[in-house]
Amino acid sequence: MPTFFVLRKNISGDTAVLSGTEAGHMLRTLRLRAGDSFFSFDEEGNRYRMRILEATSRSLRAEVLESSPPDPPPEVAVTLMVGLPKADKMDFILEKATELGCSRLVPFRSSRTIPRLDAQDARKRLLRWERVALSAAKQCGSGRTPEVSPLLSYPEALRAVASSEGKVVFYEGEGKFGLKSVLGELGAVSSVALLVGPEGGFSEDEVGEAEKAGFRRAGLGKRILRVETAALAALGMTMYHFERT
Repeated sequence: MPTFFVLRKNISGDTAVLSGTEAGHMLRTLRLRAGDSFFSFDEEGNRYRMRILEATSRSLRAEVLESSPPDPPPEVAVTLMVGLPKADKMDFILEKATELGCSRLVPFRSSRTIPRLDAQDARKRLLRWERVALSAAKQCGSGRTPEVSPLLSYPEALRAVASSEGKVVFYEGEGKFGLKSVLGELGAVSSVALLVGPEGGFSEDEVGEAEKAGFRRAGLGKRILRVETAALAALGMTMYHFERT
């Protein structure tokens, strides 16, 4: 069954109202009708199984058949920090990061970032990224979407993760410390921040700034990886390392 998003305020007792984009997709694209069932989740991660009672051209009313509380949060919350890449690569990164269970994504600008966005473009990108994360959460059946930060400067991004217990910066010039050994040295932590540079990578000065902010250097092997490959490989390996089951 398909999964959709419903605002908690639109659920009253055992009925819910869906409208706007979600209702339009259900009624016009998927052609769901009265009597059809679907899954949904709200902004708090609560899950529901619902059945459509009635529908108009723009909204529908559904019966709540079952509800369940949010899944427990991951034991280790992972923040993925990515230097803004070209074109729509961030959309791809965010989509896959949501599927992998990332808790937060922080896009940033650094000295070698190629795209230069003005304030209006940055706001538009944030709205799009939030839609991408929500769509990915629905597609993979997750009740959680990662928090998506607005585009930050490099110093702002480092400050944004100051409270993370474990911090790792990936540097293509790093040949001594692999991610596996660095993660092992972190021990038992509840939060980790992963810092991945843009297409042009980090300057040595920027790596030094990260180290002053508590980050440890790590490499991802001998190959030079694209930013989207590096970000998702680092995230996947980190999630696997801290998986308790």
